[in-house]
Amino acid sequence: MLSERQLQQIQAENEHLKLQLEEVNEIIAIREEELAILRQKMQKATQLQSKLDMNLLEFQQMQDTIGEKQREVAGNNQRLEELENELFKSIKMETNYYNILDENVSLQANLKDTSSELEEAASLYKKVRQLTTQLTETKSNLEIAQMEIEGLKAELKDYKDAYPDPASR
Repeated sequence: MLSERQLQQIQAENEHLKLQLEEVNEIIAIREEELAILRQKMQKATQLQSKLDMNLLEFQQMQDTIGEKQREVAGNNQRLEELENELFKSIKMETNYYNILDENVSLQANLKDTSSELEEAASLYKKVRQLTTQLTETKSNLEIAQMEIEGLKAELKDYKDAYPDPASR
């Protein structure tokens, strides 16, 4: 068997090994706690990664939606610009229409004035024609009267020649 000293030494070593085993067990417990914390952190990180992936997917969907809305806005802006251009053209056409209408009214007034002047000229022309006809008649009557006067003068001369004035003798 073993001596007492060997037994004491073995017991001391055993005590020392027990202490080391307790330390190792404490270290293992600490490591297991750390491992549990790391597992929790890993689980939380996995959850956060999943949430981050979902948020990223939602963000991408929002970006797609924003892109679609921006294209819609661009299309709406283009349609609005086209409508503004059409409205501007319509206003310009309406302005031209009213200008033409005003010009038409002015031209109608000028036409009315010109028609009145033309009627007046026609009336004056008719009077001139009547006066010309009267003048021609008067000239003709004057010529006839002059011929009659010449004829009467000739008759008077013939009469005087045929019947001399007794007082002039």
